[in-house]
Formats: sequence, structure tokens, C-alpha cells
Amino acid sequence: MIWRFLADVVMVVHGALLVFFLIGGFLAWRWPKLIWAHLAIVVWNIVIVLVDFGCPVTATEKYFRRRGGETPYPAGYIEHYLDGKLWPEGATPIVEKIGFAIVVISYIGFFILQRRRKAAGQAKVRGDSVGPRT
Repeated sequence: MIWRFLADVVMVVHGALLVFFLIGGFLAWRWPKLIWAHLAIVVWNIVIVLVDFGCPVTATEKYFRRRGGETPYPAGYIEHYLDGKLWPEGATPIVEKIGFAIVVISYIGFFILQRRRKAAGQAKVRGDSVGPRT
């Protein structure tokens, strides 16, 4: 029973990592230091997609499912849990491209905000007014 519980925990964590992949760049707009954790997840996903090897998180879930007496699903996490449920079956390559585009958009916004913050910080240091005088 503990093995099935662990498999479910890994499944939920895996889903959370995928959600973080999509929105982490936007979260970094508010909490800039978060960008480093997000960048690690992005690089991880790029490698998995480009090299096309099995995700170790999926392998861990399947290991726990086997230990719990279940037959693990044959495909990957996305194909098993999301393909055909969250988007039309077989559209995963398109969804991956959209996901990476969302990340690029979030990073563009992040870098624009960082430049503005830096410029505002330099204006304060120089004594320039950055707002109305009262």
C-alpha cells in the first residue's frame, strides 16, 4: 500500500512540475529569484524533449506502481495522463511547442521587468525623481 501511495505522490509532484514549467516564468515576475529554479526545470524539459529519453520522474512513478502490484502504463506521463484528456489525442507535439512558447513569453516579460527595476533603482541612487513630489 505504501508503494501505491508513493506512486501517487510522485504523480502529483510530476504534475506540479509541469504546471511550474508553464507558469514559473510568470511567477518569477513577482519573485525574481525563482527564475533559477524555473530555468533548471526548463533545461530539464528541453533535454527530455530533444534527446527523447524517458523522464526519470515517470520511471520513479512506474517503479513504485510495480512495487505496489500495479501494471505501469506503457507510455510517458504526458501521454498517459494528459494526451486525449486535456487536449486532443496525438496533439502532444503541438502542445509542447505552445508550452515552450509560453515559457519564452514569460522570460521576455521577466527580462523587461528586470530592466525596468534596474533602471528605477539606478534613478533612486542618482537622486532622480521616480514619482510625484509631495
